[in-house]
Amino acid sequence: MKRTFKRKNKIGVLWIIAWSVIYAAFLALGAIKATDLYATILKYVGLILCFLYVLVHSRKDVYLLLALLLTLVADGILIFNNVSLLGVAVFILVQTMHLFRFTQIRVTSPLLPILAVAMIIVVGLLQNEIPIMFVFAIAYAMLMFTNIFEAAKWHAVERSRVSLYALIGFILFLLCDICVGVSYVTTTETLPHMITMAMNYTAWVFYLPAQIFIALSGKREADFEEVAALSEADLNARTETL
Repeated sequence: MKRTFKRKNKIGVLWIIAWSVIYAAFLALGAIKATDLYATILKYVGLILCFLYVLVHSRKDVYLLLALLLTLVADGILIFNNVSLLGVAVFILVQTMHLFRFTQIRVTSPLLPILAVAMIIVVGLLQNEIPIMFVFAIAYAMLMFTNIFEAAKWHAVERSRVSLYALIGFILFLLCDICVGVSYVTTTETLPHMITMAMNYTAWVFYLPAQIFIALSGKREADFEEVAALSEADLNARTETL
């Protein structure tokens, strides 16, 4: 038993070392040259490691697995075009998968926020004078803030390490998105190019740690069995005070 425990700890340390080396390397390369190809490759490798971590350690956490897989797809698109509507649309799906995940963990319903997001997109697309990117950004932001709220409620109820990781991850995710939003505005307005470069760099300062914390929040099979043992009434009673 002790030998197994040590082996698991060693694997955990190796993941952290791999992420840390990648993070430090692409931050250094990005600081030297903003458009460095090797820095871009390292960023994507870091995201692949997040997906593989969940695949190895939390494969029962299906919605988290799907969210990270879609994250790889979205970032793959945005590598070639950082203002791609398709990339933003896929990120909306990413946030939707995270919302479904919180539904599975906390036995709540995502129906209202998803309907609201669908309505925002449909109404926005019908209004030709509103840029589609702006509509997608509002829909995405609504899902993001909903997920932060759900992560906070999950941590308030459970007070576990994984729920704390999820909350930290989504807060960092939000900080990254704020930088992305500022960067997008600077590309459409007459502002110094240095601001865009700085925001693009700062976004990744937050983004990879966000994905790492979210990956580390993956729940194991035993965790899901424990949640399943709690009745919906019990969960509701525990969240009434929030």
